[in-house]
Formats: sequence, C-alpha cells, structure tokens
Amino acid sequence: MRHIFYTLLLTLLAFEAQSQIVINEISYNPPESGNDSLEYIEIYNAGNQPVDLTGYHIDGAVEDTFPTVQLAAGGYFVTAINAGAMQSVFGITTHQWSGGALNNTGESIILLDANGDLVDSVRYADTDPWTSEPDGNGPSLELIDVALDNNDGTNWQFSGAGTGVVINGNEVAGTPGAANSSGGSSGPAVTVNLADLSFEPPHVVVAIGDSVRWVNAGDQFHNVNGSKNTYPDNPDDFLSGAPEVGPWQFDFEFTNPGLNNYQCDPHVFQGMRGTVSVYDPNSYTEFPLQHLRLTDGVNGQHIFDGVPTTITGTVHGINFQPTGYSFYVIDDNNVGINVFSFDPGAYVVNEGDEVIINGVIDQFNGLLEIIPDEITVLSTNNPLVSPTLIDRVTESVEGSHIALSLFTIDSIVATGATGFNVYVTGEQGDKVLIRVDSDSGISEKQIQNSNAVRGIGTQFDNSFPFTGGYQLLALEFTFIQGVPTLDESSILMSPNPVKDELTLKTDFSISDVGLYSMQGVQVVSAKGQGQESTIDVSSLPAGVYVVHAVTNVGIWKSRVLIFR
Repeated sequence: MRHIFYTLLLTLLAFEAQSQIVINEISYNPPESGNDSLEYIEIYNAGNQPVDLTGYHIDGAVEDTFPTVQLAAGGYFVTAINAGAMQSVFGITTHQWSGGALNNTGESIILLDANGDLVDSVRYADTDPWTSEPDGNGPSLELIDVALDNNDGTNWQFSGAGTGVVINGNEVAGTPGAANSSGGSSGPAVTVNLADLSFEPPHVVVAIGDSVRWVNAGDQFHNVNGSKNTYPDNPDDFLSGAPEVGPWQFDFEFTNPGLNNYQCDPHVFQGMRGTVSVYDPNSYTEFPLQHLRLTDGVNGQHIFDGVPTTITGTVHGINFQPTGYSFYVIDDNNVGINVFSFDPGAYVVNEGDEVIINGVIDQFNGLLEIIPDEITVLSTNNPLVSPTLIDRVTESVEGSHIALSLFTIDSIVATGATGFNVYVTGEQGDKVLIRVDSDSGISEKQIQNSNAVRGIGTQFDNSFPFTGGYQLLALEFTFIQGVPTLDESSILMSPNPVKDELTLKTDFSISDVGLYSMQGVQVVSAKGQGQESTIDVSSLPAGVYVVHAVTNVGIWKSRVLIFR
C-alpha cells in the first residue's frame, strides 16, 4: 500500500513539473530574405521546481530533441535554427535544432517529454486574432502572461524589445532567454518601399492617428522629406533625416487631416515624389477632386474608397436615376465624380448648379462615386466647362466632360427600357462604347443622324480588376461637317525637347490644348490662350507625348519629347 502511495505521489509530482513548462515566445518569420537565421522557440518554467528537459522534443514544426538540461524555476530554454546568428544578434547562447523551419503563416508546435507524452502545444497564426506584426516585420511573438491559454491568439502580442539590428528596413525585436516585453506599439497602417527611383506605392491614404512606414532596403541614398520647410502647406511636418543607403526604416504618425506631399531629396528631379492623404473618420476632409480620382495604378482600385470627404463643383447633365441620385459634379479643371444614392434627398438636380457635397467615397464596378450625406447649393446657372476632345475613353477622363467627333456608327443595341449601347469607331480608329440612358431623352433617330457626341466619361466593369468597361455617357448627339486637320507647320511648338514649359504659337486662335501619353491617356488638359499658349510639363515623367491643339480652323497634332 505504501509502495502504491509513493508511486502515485511521484507520478503527480512529475505531472505537476511537466505542466509548468510553457511555450512562451516564438520567432517564426524574422525580417530576413531567403533562409531565416533568427527563428527560435522559447520554453519557460512557470513552476517553483526545476524540471529535467533531457530528451524533451518538438514534434511537427521542426526536428529537435533537447540535450541534457535542468531548467530552473523561472528559467528559460531557447532552441533556434541558427545558434551563431542568435549569439550575434541577441548575445545569448542557445540550443540549435537539427532540422526544419517554422512556417511563416502558422502551424502547430508540439512539445513532448522524453516518454512522448504531451507537455504543451501552440498552434500560432498570422491572422486574427493573432497579431500579424511578427510575420516578417521584425518582432517576435510573445505570450502576454504564462497563466493564460497560449492557444488563444488574443493572449499573444508582438515584442516591443528592439535590438537596434535592422534587417531589410525592419528592426529585430524579441526577448529570447529573458522576460517578455510589455508589447510593441501598433504597426504601421501602410508600408511604402523606396524602390530604385520611386516610392511604392506613391500615394497612400490613412486615418488620423495612423502611422506610415517607409523602408529603404537597397543600397541607394534616399530619404523622406515632407517637412514644412519644403512643403509649407503640408498639415504634418515629417523628415527621415539626411539621405542614407539602406537598410533603414522610418515611421511617422499623422495627426492632422489633409494632403501631405513629400519627396526624396537626391532624386526629386527624377520624379521621386509621393503623397500621404490623411482623413478624419469622424468628419469630412476635403481633397482635390483630381487626387480623389487616384487608383492603385494596377487594378483600377480607387484608393479613397470609404473615405468621408467634401467636394465642390458644378452639375453637368441630368439626374440619371430619378428614383434617387446619379449625376455628375465637375470642377473647373474638368475633373468630376458621380453623385450616387438609391434614395432621393431634398436637392433637385439642375445642370449649372454649383454644389458642395459632404459624403463618403465609394466605387461601383470601377466608377468613382460619392454617396451624399448633405448637398448644398452655392449658386445656379453657372457655365459648364468645355468638353475635352478625346479619341477614346480612359481612366484619366472618368467623370469628366468629354466629346468625340467624326465617328462612324458600327451598331446600335437597344438595352430594353434602359436605353441604348452605341458602338462607334473614332476618327483615329479607336473603338468607343457610347451609353445612352433612357432618361436622357435621346432617340435612336438622333443617334443615327449624328457623327459627334458630348457627354461624361464613365466606367462599368463588373469584375475585378477594374481596368476596362470605359464608356461615354451621352448628353447630346450632333452632326458636324468634317473638321480639318492642320498641317504640322501651322503651329510653332518650342522647345522640343522640353523640360519645364512648352509654348505653342500660331496665327489661329487656340481654344484647348491636351497632352497624351503614347498609350492615349490624357495627362494634361489646358485652355487655350489665343494665338500663343503655354503648358507646364514640369511634373510629367520623361518620355514622348502627343500634343493636341483645337483651333478655330481645325485640329493640330504633333509629338514632343520631355526630358529630365
């Protein structure tokens, strides 16, 4: 009987000693490229008795059997993928596991004793409720309290114990072999990479209180200069310091709403500029309409989607949704936006009204919209901006007042009670879809007897990415006699090549000037200035562009080379 009692007592003591061993810290994706050398797992003795870890082993995640080691009460045992790297960065001696590596997206770490019995296990992840900051951004994953369930992601934090060692622009942080930190501060809302001679992405949108992180992982001299000395109108004042080669990172928390411009000083003349737009989620922050129209440049995704903002402009055209709102407001620079709501408000849409709208930016099938909360009329009977003459509809004229002339109709397709789709070929051979809404009052006969149209650039792309579906939403069809094309010698353009300012001189009257990329995207739109017009091209990247000029006797086109 006494023998049985002692056996049970020893078993209970062994179980108690075993249960006080806790997986306490994990570094599963340090900020290294290629093979990670700073992965580690920390074991903690949370009890008041030493524990013999000899023969303990990890199953699943990595291949590891512990050596002969007595882990004191309150002591730490660290096993790592590369003991030499741990000594170099953290200054500690660790055990080195024999094979394998930790998964960057999460997996189970199972700790067994020498008999193969379960001691502790953790299934970590890099998604909610687990913090994602340890996934390549520098810090390790730390258990907040050893008394908590270490399989609950809310009981873990990312380490705030910086080492001063920066790898790929991120500081390594962790406490292997020591007490866990009190946690790190929230990570950046956006990370901008300084890649070659550009900021990627160049334009970001954050809320008040968010941080942006810039990372220079390369060997070029870069800095981030958004100081008020350089940009006096910036709401915030930020500067990373003098230009330095990488790796380094710079974090800044934005506290004031508005548009911030910034640059890399050594490469500003190579076009290395960016913006940070900061909005107040509890109010309406005003941004230029041209800026609100920015997309991610890849998928046609508008970067201001969901942002509460204020816009001001003049109503062009009609309300295309009488049961609610769908009308266009355009500013003096011919940049516009669709105002959309399923429910009608007190405002009655009238072309020529100058209005101020408080609302939230939205995107529907690629089309930029604002969902109005308030619409206030500032004045009435205002003139419309002159339509921009286009060859095809692109993202650059979405929401703008545009015109297409001398087209030939390929087909007219009725879309039931909603109107018509008119497929045409432009003067330059481009295919254009003209959308005729039934609310416009335009008849099929008017369409058939026309070769010119005025309307709004719009988009309907019902699948991601939103890079197609561009249309001209018709306001008016007309018929015009052939517009002559002027000889290239009719206008003197100088200088060519040009760096900052382009001048056009002619005996005719110039009404509109546009610069287009070789892909047909309009990058500059300007009103003519009589017989001599100047165009500022200082902000455009180097390259070849097509210049369009509309005169009182015809249309003139030529090419210009911009150099930097």
